[in-house]
Amino acid sequence: MKITAIEKVKFATGKWEQAREAMKTFAKLARKLGFPEYKIYGAVSGEDVVQTLYFQTEWESLAKMETLMEKMYSDAEMREMMSQWAGVVESHGVTLLKELSEEELGI
Repeated sequence: MKITAIEKVKFATGKWEQAREAMKTFAKLARKLGFPEYKIYGAVSGEDVVQTLYFQTEWESLAKMETLMEKMYSDAEMREMMSQWAGVVESHGVTLLKELSEEELGI
């Protein structure tokens, strides 16, 4: 089952420069560890336009996502980046989406 992960990240006020550095570090480590390509979105309108980014990642399965997350948590550089990330993020939510067919919905 393919999964789309949408991560909504709201950065803390006054922490944008540190957030940029953390994102650069994450991008480097993600490539090293085999994280799938991801897209970054910013809101044009809505309630969270300022200091909020949305990261979209396509996963082949929940199992592949879980395997990579375990690999990430066991990597010392990634754990260090995560502690840096925690200092610049106000909130971080993850939504996992599964595409639904008309058949599954009975329409």
